[in-house]
Amino acid sequence: MASPLTETRYLDAAMELTGCTAVIFTSANAVTGFCRLSPRRDLEALCVGARTAEVARRAGFAASEGPGDAEGLARQIVTNGGHRRLVYPHGAEIAFDMEGQLAKAGIDLVSTIVYDQVPCRADDRLLAALGAGTPLLLPLFSPASARRAAEVMAGARAPLLVAAMSERVAKAALALDPAAMRIAARPDAPAMLATLGALIAASGSA
Repeated sequence: MASPLTETRYLDAAMELTGCTAVIFTSANAVTGFCRLSPRRDLEALCVGARTAEVARRAGFAASEGPGDAEGLARQIVTNGGHRRLVYPHGAEIAFDMEGQLAKAGIDLVSTIVYDQVPCRADDRLLAALGAGTPLLLPLFSPASARRAAEVMAGARAPLLVAAMSERVAKAALALDPAAMRIAARPDAPAMLATLGALIAASGSA
């Protein structure tokens, strides 16, 4: 997922799908990136969570939902069995070694970079808000987005209220010196919304 500090750029790539019985999607951007490169929709889509599965179904795949994070999805794939060769379209930066984990179970992965998150300039409204004293809510969905935020927002006058999708994201967000930070109970959009709500409530009662 992109942030106001990044933009998604889709890449051209070759994918050898011979023998693949399913495609692993760990983000909605991966669905879009795959669909740009291949007309195949007959592969089962093994999706990280509900939102990605919904995007895959809209694109024409029969999709199953994982537990919300890549590590959990890898465990699910291994436990369910039935696959020996899968295609894995993904972003340039990944937080979990899907290929290495599945290789331990004898599953071959066609791992292909299909998109990248490219830094872009912070707009004037964001820069003005960072210089004001009003608290800012900051949802962070990946370690990469946390690091990019730290580059732009370090030293901000505005107190930063950070909702982090995982422990890894929270660790990367420490460079922001947030006024408050909470980690989502699950790595999915509803849990992130609940975390943002908790930050708002706590801020209002402070």
